[in-house]
Amino acid sequence: MKEARIDITQSVCQDPLNKVKSVLEQLREQKISVSKIEILGDSELALESVENFLINSGYIFETSGNGEQFAILVKGKEEIKIEALEEKPIEFEDKILLFRDDRIGEGELGKKLADGFLSQLTLSHKLPKEIIFLNRGVLLCADSRRNANILKDLQNLEQKGVKLLLCRTCLEALRVKESVAVGKISNAQEIMDRLLSSSVISL
Repeated sequence: MKEARIDITQSVCQDPLNKVKSVLEQLREQKISVSKIEILGDSELALESVENFLINSGYIFETSGNGEQFAILVKGKEEIKIEALEEKPIEFEDKILLFRDDRIGEGELGKKLADGFLSQLTLSHKLPKEIIFLNRGVLLCADSRRNANILKDLQNLEQKGVKLLLCRTCLEALRVKESVAVGKISNAQEIMDRLLSSSVISL
């Protein structure tokens, strides 16, 4: 029987959590049987996010090493945990997340942080009631190969009941209005009303 090894070391992988998700999903969808799944990495942030994902998804695993060099041996899934997780209701906080850029911070690191943040948010049972996208933040909702993982996470959040509002003027100025793949195109009045009516967390 085959063994699966997922290499998420920084030299070969820029988005460790989504790579792990993608490989596990592929194994499941294609019904590929493997004797062992091993995840190798060298980042403390990657270790924390992957372990949280595996726990929330009901996987049984063992971790050896530390954030600088680690290996996670995935042994299987615990169906009882998965059922219990699915039955737990989602709680909507009276908060709005505000994205004013297509990343959190600057450069490629900022892009990775935005990817990781939204991916982690999909696993949470406490969600904001709305996410508003202004300025370059609207680019996160535009269909592009670079945004594939983020769009999947945003679509997941929308299906769970989180409202996504996009600034029409920003979309038109950046010429991406026709490529919007998720969310509702809104106007200044509606967005202003929302921002003034709830607690806002700006990212």
